[in-house]
Amino acid sequence: MKKIYLLITLLFFIFGCDGIKKDETKEKNSKFLISKELKEFTIFAIHLGKAFNAELPVYKKATELTNIKLKGVASRNQSDELQAFQLMLITGNIPDIIGYEYPEELEKLGAEKKVIPLEDLIENYAPNIKKFFNENPEYKKDAVAADGHIYMIPNYNDYKNIRTSQGYYIRKDWLRKLGLKEPKTIQELYEVLIAFRDKDPNGNGKKDEIPVFVRGNTMNKVITSLLDIFKAEFGWHISEKNIPVFGPAQLEYKVAIKEIAKWFKEGLIDQEAFTRSISSRDYILNNNIGGFTCDWFSSTGNYNSRLEKNIPGFEFSVILPPEFNGKRTTSFSRPNYLGGWSITSVAKDPVTIIKYFDFWYTEEGRRLWNFGIEGVDYNLVDGKPKFTEKILNDPQGRPPLAVIRESGAQYRLGMFQDATNERQWADPQTVKDIDLYIKSGVVKEPMPTLKYTMEEIEELSQIEVQIRSIVEEMAQIWILGVSDVEKDWNNYIYRLNKAGLGRATQIQKQAYRRFINK
Repeated sequence: MKKIYLLITLLFFIFGCDGIKKDETKEKNSKFLISKELKEFTIFAIHLGKAFNAELPVYKKATELTNIKLKGVASRNQSDELQAFQLMLITGNIPDIIGYEYPEELEKLGAEKKVIPLEDLIENYAPNIKKFFNENPEYKKDAVAADGHIYMIPNYNDYKNIRTSQGYYIRKDWLRKLGLKEPKTIQELYEVLIAFRDKDPNGNGKKDEIPVFVRGNTMNKVITSLLDIFKAEFGWHISEKNIPVFGPAQLEYKVAIKEIAKWFKEGLIDQEAFTRSISSRDYILNNNIGGFTCDWFSSTGNYNSRLEKNIPGFEFSVILPPEFNGKRTTSFSRPNYLGGWSITSVAKDPVTIIKYFDFWYTEEGRRLWNFGIEGVDYNLVDGKPKFTEKILNDPQGRPPLAVIRESGAQYRLGMFQDATNERQWADPQTVKDIDLYIKSGVVKEPMPTLKYTMEEIEELSQIEVQIRSIVEEMAQIWILGVSDVEKDWNNYIYRLNKAGLGRATQIQKQAYRRFINK
């Protein structure tokens, strides 16, 4: 009888302790619990050609903590975000949440009452977002539309700590092999690139070197990178006279296109620049054929440690932007934010959704989105997240950003990008390179993301479609040598003006004055 009593006591102790542990876990998780019952909301989002996937570890973890699950409505076969977004609007299959790269389109939907104002929801149900806005009024300013409402939570960059995005990289081992100096001007760069093309710096006996390569999954991104070499811009920017101007209508753009076309004809620029995928950088560098590019600091700087074993002496390192026509600048500054997410008018429970948005502004939510899964992607060391070897030293040689994104982290929605993660996965030299660009003053301040009225948005968007079509059509024709920019320029400007460039410029000036006067 005594043995039975002891056995019962022991079982009670074991299961009782197990119950206590479960209660403790439940209590710990209840800190972020939004709903006692699992709630599911639909979301449209595509980032870097990939439709949102709720089964990725970061979003499964968020569901575990909050009891809120997202269901992506974009097809896995859809990779073009713009086309998929337009198709969603045309078919009327509007989800509960929309995440999109272009904030002006979300604010346009707000003016059309297809997405709802968020300021009252934030005030009453989102204490972490409210705190973030109070501590960072410049970020709140970015969230407020022209009519005074907040229709989206932007996906913020940590602009205060990393305000530059891309830098110029060159094969310094090739320079040494050919007895060349680091180019300081475009003319010097031109001479270096000719040597890269003709003097077999990779030593394989083939003329397979690609002196200049760029990567991008859209024509816009490819041309933007090429234009930056010659100090021209592919979009709206603030001129030296402190007014908004359309880059492709400026004389410096004409000069830049002439130079790019010349370099392309001479084989200095990748002949497949417009047809390669976003992964072209991996292919070109892994095959030891690329010489010069402009790309993200955070991912490009890691190639030295990844490739030095396979390519003896490999050194792909930063140089400051080469000087052209008295300018030594780059327009690759980082805006305060890129894209965001909104709650649509068809959502039946916006209160729960804004609470879910707010979760991502808690300390744990921000860490989850920035660093991935604790114990897998990062560990806490002295209270700070540190990436694991899985992220920093991928067996396949992929850059850390590509690896971390496999978990769902840093998928563009409406979170806050923590600069510490970028400075962490970048090697110490890359961090120095970022600071070099900032301290050297070569990074131009970005044009603020302007806010437009409903009427301005409708008018500007119609004009933008037409002028962008003209610009992209002619840029490719000129660069590929099908026609000549000098011959076509006057008619090109005529077409832009006929499409409404003058009116678009007026709208931009009005919006800029409003922004300045806020």
